[in-house]
Amino acid sequence: MEHSVESTAESSALAMPKHILVATDLADSEDLIPHVISQAKAGGAHVTLVHAMPFESAPIVAKAIAEPHNTEIERDVRLVMTGMMRALESQGITCDFVSRQGHPADVIREELARTGAGRLIMATHGRGKLGQLALGSVAKELLTSTDVPVFIVGPLSHTATVHFTPIRILHLVSLSGDDQKRVPFAFDVAKNYGAELTLLHVLDPDVKDAMNPERTFKWAQNALAALVTRTSELTPRVRTRVEAGNTVDEIVRVASQEKTDWILMGVGGRFTSTRFLDSTAYKVLASAPCPVLTLRHEQRKGEDKVRMQERISLIVG
Repeated sequence: MEHSVESTAESSALAMPKHILVATDLADSEDLIPHVISQAKAGGAHVTLVHAMPFESAPIVAKAIAEPHNTEIERDVRLVMTGMMRALESQGITCDFVSRQGHPADVIREELARTGAGRLIMATHGRGKLGQLALGSVAKELLTSTDVPVFIVGPLSHTATVHFTPIRILHLVSLSGDDQKRVPFAFDVAKNYGAELTLLHVLDPDVKDAMNPERTFKWAQNALAALVTRTSELTPRVRTRVEAGNTVDEIVRVASQEKTDWILMGVGGRFTSTRFLDSTAYKVLASAPCPVLTLRHEQRKGEDKVRMQERISLIVG
């Protein structure tokens, strides 16, 4: 797996963004702020907080407000977002915020485009009278329609998280064409944080009942080992692991067993309602004991066929 200078630079930029967008329903600030502080400090990133208001109101932009708004809700929104901004600024992080009316997913995508942010951070369990945005469903909508990495604090991770700066990272490897972008990204993230990285590949459950399951496991182990040897510049320890079973169950089990701080995984393809409901990534973030960082990848035509031929050659060889 050889990468051009351009692809290496892209991977590094994705792994350590200089501008981070944080989507909040305002009730999730305590869960988000520690993660935002850690990630912003790591790369010296500027942070923009964004809140989509489910009512008609003029935009509120930090440090650019001529007159205070009159309604109680608008005042509460302003107070909470100002408090979040001050919390970040107290840590030496430059920050601004914007709150405006609109469908949350649309507002978030528009703000990503406007700011040029290289990462989106959000939660899926936020609720409260100020928000009422059901960010969980918004996360579903954004997973396969956002080109930048999306860091999601799921409903179970906010109470189980031990390290806001990751010490152990688990990356799901598909051993298909999409690994060309995602694996270097995982290496860069681990290297930037000095974290231990585990590459996990999950085989189908019926592999165990096949005629020669050891051969399939050996192939997967060799394929993962090849990915590691091609990235010799990574300082932290890199481990590989092959399991067989339900993908979501195995990811969650391994993450819990290894006390993982972050799960890295890809989401690919275009949005369809059926795929959306069955999204492996969303099922993982809904049940994972830690936050999930996703990277979208649009599969190129014919890429699956080429990778499958490579896999067959590895097994036969």
